[in-house]
Amino acid sequence: MRYFWIGIVVLLSISSCAKEDDLPFELSAKGLVGTWELYQYQGNTGGGDYRTAYEPSGKTITFLSNGELRSVAFFGCSEGEYQVKDLLVTIIFHSEEEVPEQSFSMRKDDDDLVLAPQAPYMCIEGCSYIFKKID
Repeated sequence: MRYFWIGIVVLLSISSCAKEDDLPFELSAKGLVGTWELYQYQGNTGGGDYRTAYEPSGKTITFLSNGELRSVAFFGCSEGEYQVKDLLVTIIFHSEEEVPEQSFSMRKDDDDLVLAPQAPYMCIEGCSYIFKKID
């Protein structure tokens, strides 16, 4: 019986070791590094709140550790740079965009990253994009 309990203790101590990938991300430049896929959009049209279905969209943003950004079908431009200050991420586009940069406030919702446009374009009634880390 004693070996049974020793085995249980060893098993629990091994299984409780968290891997770095299992840790929650931080709202920082380092915490954003990786590929995020748009899973949901939420907003308000003035007549009420709405949310799209929570499902993969194929639209991604990849934040690289050197401050560069790659995007697939989310922005009109596929590459740029990003800067994080406090809880604000500013994206500087590397193409002829009407607006050369866009800022988003960021927050966490469980393991999802929520980006809400701030300046220069923002939603009057409030809106946000919900991303899930896929890589």
